[in-house]
Amino acid sequence: MNREIESIFKGLGKRFNKANVRKERLYHFELGKDESWTVRLTREKCHIERGGGDGADVYFKGPAKLFLDVWNGRHELGPKDFLTGKVKSNNPLALRDFVKAFQKSEK
Repeated sequence: MNREIESIFKGLGKRFNKANVRKERLYHFELGKDESWTVRLTREKCHIERGGGDGADVYFKGPAKLFLDVWNGRHELGPKDFLTGKVKSNNPLALRDFVKAFQKSEK
């Protein structure tokens, strides 16, 4: 279990911006061997849980470090990440909608 990843997912509720949710979706993230999170976005709220993923609309599978780099602005996902198999997703464009649904607080 990665505490930084856990902190990110548990903190999503505070960053949720329902005005940016265009479509209700269920997202599932597999981050390395030990991290699995599911996030349901509706136009009113988000629900986060460890594990799950059955029936998810959007899947993301990739290394935990890459997820952290993307989240912290050190890497921007591009076609190469998907074409090389570093990251797998059934709907890469919907991942942008996920990011838009959350406001990152400025430190």
